[in-house]
Amino acid sequence: MQHELRRTQMLLGEEKMNRLYNAKVVLLGLGGVGGTCFEALVRGGVGQVSVVDDDVFTLSNLNRQLLSSYDNVGRHKVDAALERAQMINKQCRVLGIKAFVSKENLEEIIPLDTDYVIDAIDTVTSKLQVIAYCKEKGIPVISSMGTGNKLDPTKLSVMDIKKTTMCPLAKVMRRELKRRGITTVKVVASTEKPLVPMDIEEEAVEGAVSSLKKRSTPGSTSFVPPAAGYILAAEVIRCLSHEED
Repeated sequence: MQHELRRTQMLLGEEKMNRLYNAKVVLLGLGGVGGTCFEALVRGGVGQVSVVDDDVFTLSNLNRQLLSSYDNVGRHKVDAALERAQMINKQCRVLGIKAFVSKENLEEIIPLDTDYVIDAIDTVTSKLQVIAYCKEKGIPVISSMGTGNKLDPTKLSVMDIKKTTMCPLAKVMRRELKRRGITTVKVVASTEKPLVPMDIEEEAVEGAVSSLKKRSTPGSTSFVPPAAGYILAAEVIRCLSHEED
């Protein structure tokens, strides 16, 4: 066992650590939720993590995305993830895919021998396609619901999507999944009532800047999206090490 992971082995034991090392996880999305989830998976002892994202860092990512920094603005998030993994766990095999998740490339980015899929993407259509694909192929999947417009990370937890409340994204997902004959999906969701974000004027700045669409861009904090990322990673590590779904 790696010396770096001895503290984790003290809690899980050698057999469960070996299960983690032999596991293959696909993480979709490296934003506020996904970036922190990635960090926890790599530090947690998962042997192979495939990360999928087609985005680059912008200044507005700095308030919540673990992998972001001023030096990374304009850089692909996948490249930053690969570099980060080498800095914190050289034994973790990280595969990077710069792609937008769609029905057309699911077979390529989620191989049939995948042990767990983590959905940390924002696009509803892609989330639905990922869940439907995983359900069809029998691949365990967990999906992040909305973390924007929230201030209380203690209201986040793992639950079935049919038990979600106070989450506009989960409401849409429940309806659309039901139309596809899917009624049960493991998710991380918040029971906090979302706040209404205030309108703010955009400032002229140098560097890569994401455009804020006042009617659709949620407010965010440095602690709620990352907390969801840690919960996702914790659930997946627990399930993989204990051989649970």
